[in-house]
Amino acid sequence: MRDETAWHDVAGTLDDPNALRGRRVLVMGLGLLGGGVAAARYAAKMGAAEVVVTDLRPAETLAESVAKLDGLPIRYVLGRHEMEDFTRAEVVVRNPGVRRSSPYLEAARAAGARIEMEIAWFFRACPGKIIGITGTRGKGTTTMLLHDILAAAGKKTTLGGNMGIGTLDLLPAITPDCYVVLEIGVWMCEGLHAIRRSPHLAIFTNVLPDHLDAFDSMEDYAAAKTSIFRYQGAHDHALFNLDNDYTKRFAQEAPGGHVWLFSPSQRKAFNRDHPNLWRPFAYEDAIQLTGPHHVANVQAATLAAEILGIGKRVIRQSVVSCEALPHRLETIRTLEGVTYINDSASTAPVAGVAALRSFASPIVLIAGGNSKRLDCGEFAAEAALRARSVVLLKGTASEEFATRIREAAKISGQSDPVIGPFDDLRHALQQARKVANPGDTILFSPGFTSFGMFLNEYDRGDQFRTHVRRLRPRRASRPL
Repeated sequence: MRDETAWHDVAGTLDDPNALRGRRVLVMGLGLLGGGVAAARYAAKMGAAEVVVTDLRPAETLAESVAKLDGLPIRYVLGRHEMEDFTRAEVVVRNPGVRRSSPYLEAARAAGARIEMEIAWFFRACPGKIIGITGTRGKGTTTMLLHDILAAAGKKTTLGGNMGIGTLDLLPAITPDCYVVLEIGVWMCEGLHAIRRSPHLAIFTNVLPDHLDAFDSMEDYAAAKTSIFRYQGAHDHALFNLDNDYTKRFAQEAPGGHVWLFSPSQRKAFNRDHPNLWRPFAYEDAIQLTGPHHVANVQAATLAAEILGIGKRVIRQSVVSCEALPHRLETIRTLEGVTYINDSASTAPVAGVAALRSFASPIVLIAGGNSKRLDCGEFAAEAALRARSVVLLKGTASEEFATRIREAAKISGQSDPVIGPFDDLRHALQQARKVANPGDTILFSPGFTSFGMFLNEYDRGDQFRTHVRRLRPRRASRPL
């Protein structure tokens, strides 16, 4: 496993929420989801001597984000980066989309700057009880359900993290008795390594193939996520998925005082120190979410709630009312007997596999996009097995995906199901509608990243939702 000290950009980084006062601060990556905006606003309000925001995207793309910072003393460098800004900065905060290996960050490090992330600033300043959830898949649903359970129990709680919610903006409303439930993606986990901090209660759902375009190996990717538990203490709690090889191993390494393992396949959980005293998963019959993979998500959230002392009745009611998150197997509508599902958050082949296995009805799959150096073989085999047709979007991974689908279909004696690729989502949707029959599901689960054709997976899902809602019933042909 990678040595976690490799993540520490500056040894002995000041653990002081006021450390920005009088400093020259550079925000690298304003972004579109709120984190860069929150970081720039926070730096300005904390008395930074200078705040510079730089992003490679043009001003017109970032106009909405810039507008949220109107009136603050911030200098913008958009559409490019200037090396001089990095070499003169004392503190650089990087957007989660910026890789640590960026030559601009290397120059800032060499000049002595602290390289940090919004999540690090938040952990330093947050007075509440932080609950963090990470994992390749399932962390969003787990985060939302646990937050809803706590709210239903009358606890003061707030939601943030990797959900398009800038965490720093939450600080004014957080008090010591508040539960802060955060979805923490892999890039945010890197930020926690830098300050050697972990949440009070951590949930690690799984480690599956993803982001291999940014990491040297699966071990490297998994190591980045270990900050979710690595720096816990005797009074902290950590929950790990026993059915995943990585998280099962991490459960044995966890230093926290209260370590739990949950098994979705066995429907039980137990404390690491008392493996024979297991508790059954009691809420499976209450799950309304589509897809068998949600058993793991619900089990993780409900186990955490039980550990926090929430009553079973409140937990059950919250599970019953839990709905799919936007872009995650989200039912948009049913038109002329065809159901349209938005699963645009599917950015890796493993997510496409899970989506295909979630429906018994015939499927017309819309998929494809750009590669993250992930093997698409299982996704292709599942698509050939379960999809009536596969409508492809253009992208660097789509050609290989089409080839693998055709190979799998040929082996099983099926006709070629691939249609496309298309460089326009609306045209792809129109083609999917042509081949779908009443009773079918049109499943938009790309299985790859979206950049190029879309701003991100959320923009991709929003566009799909808009196109689907604009569909009108086709006129029945008149009898001769």
